[in-house]
Amino acid sequence: MGELEKHARLFNLIAPVYNYFFRAQVSNYRSILDKYEALLKLPPGGRVLDIGCGTGAFISCFAERGYQGVGVDFSSSMLRAARKSTRDKTIEFVQGDVTKGLDFADGSFDLVLSSYVLHGLSSELRHRIYSEAGKLSRGPILFYDYNQKRRLFTDLIEWAEGGDYFGFVRHGEKEMRTFYDDVQKIDVGPQTALYLCSRQRK
Repeated sequence: MGELEKHARLFNLIAPVYNYFFRAQVSNYRSILDKYEALLKLPPGGRVLDIGCGTGAFISCFAERGYQGVGVDFSSSMLRAARKSTRDKTIEFVQGDVTKGLDFADGSFDLVLSSYVLHGLSSELRHRIYSEAGKLSRGPILFYDYNQKRRLFTDLIEWAEGGDYFGFVRHGEKEMRTFYDDVQKIDVGPQTALYLCSRQRK
């Protein structure tokens, strides 16, 4: 069983639990957009892709602001939960593996984003996401994830989940800078940051 298949198996199991946090996640994402939406320079009605959309909390916040939302996830259970939680909004949800390429033309989106996905994957798979996100976005790329500040409780939770949290905390920002000409890191919480990237290196 491959790395992504293992993650899909895990998230298929815990999707119902994630949905209990949907409203809190939406509240957090709304607050972030209230503060930083202008930095994204999105055109009215712009098209936004959320890679690893989970239960749809982040992409729903873009949809309620009038953007065209598309959410992609590898987990079928997460997508079912996302469709249920966002049934009052017009969002397209697609099951797919971004690390193998998505069925969208290059430059199809005004923004490509991913929230709390990168730290759970190996460096190799993160690199594939950086590359695919750069191809699909005609504008910025936004990653919302951990910064370099660690706490014991988070360390224990992420260790138990079995991803590459420790590798991402140490090397994630440096990895992004090898793929993009410009990376702006904005700390938005004690352990979290927005990584606003643009102009993929050729």
